[in-house]
Amino acid sequence: MSTIRNFKKIEQINCPWIVAHRGFRAKYPENTLSAFEAAIEVGADMIELDVVMTRDRVPVVIHDSTLDRTTDGKGKVSEYTYSELKKLDAGSWFSPKFQGEYIPTLEELLLKIRGRITVNIEIKPECFESPAPLDAIEIQICNLVEKLDMSNSVLISSFEHSFFPRIHLWYKKFGKSSLLRIAPLQENYLLEELVLEFCQRHRAFSYHPHESLVNNSIINKMKVRGFRICPYTVNDEERMERFINMGVNGIISDEPAKLWEVIHNFNKKN
Repeated sequence: MSTIRNFKKIEQINCPWIVAHRGFRAKYPENTLSAFEAAIEVGADMIELDVVMTRDRVPVVIHDSTLDRTTDGKGKVSEYTYSELKKLDAGSWFSPKFQGEYIPTLEELLLKIRGRITVNIEIKPECFESPAPLDAIEIQICNLVEKLDMSNSVLISSFEHSFFPRIHLWYKKFGKSSLLRIAPLQENYLLEELVLEFCQRHRAFSYHPHESLVNNSIINKMKVRGFRICPYTVNDEERMERFINMGVNGIISDEPAKLWEVIHNFNKKN
């Protein structure tokens, strides 16, 4: 079981962090309580999860904007209230033995794992609202993290980088001494200097690019400027070992148990 409970501890690790993508996604239905519990049990250092909003504006843990792929429901998540969503089966699509799994709220999940593991909350781009209402998803997340005293164990990522200045503004407005850690996600190629510039602009803690975008040059430039780098989604053992050799700070994977083994074996050989 992981003993990493906050970022002060996670930064003391001298090998890449094991970031469980949507929980132990390879063997459990993604973004469910069982998937996150399994990730903790196999020694993940961090869980990654996705958040969208219901019709009654409750942040819930699901990747897609629609229900069709990972539940027995149909249509957009945003068209359902949470009480309606909770009746849906979010496990049987993966395997009959997971029948009865449901879509958890973000608050329910954080209460369950608080103090046990660090958390990467990815806010889906479709949740961005302009102008931002008082209960915008990023504001609700800030309020929730502070209420649960989890600012030292939560990281916020998104492909929609416009969320980040709003989060910083929320913390400044309420006179908080520390900001939530921020991690821009990047799917498509961008010049390295532009990557470094937007990480600097958004006061990023880490940078989470698609694995195909990661090379020694960007890793070295990130580290020189004090940023961490965590590629996604790395499930192949050879690629895992390659990234360990390259010196990334973390690896986001559907296979946290396999990644633990690769890191363990790498450390034994070196």
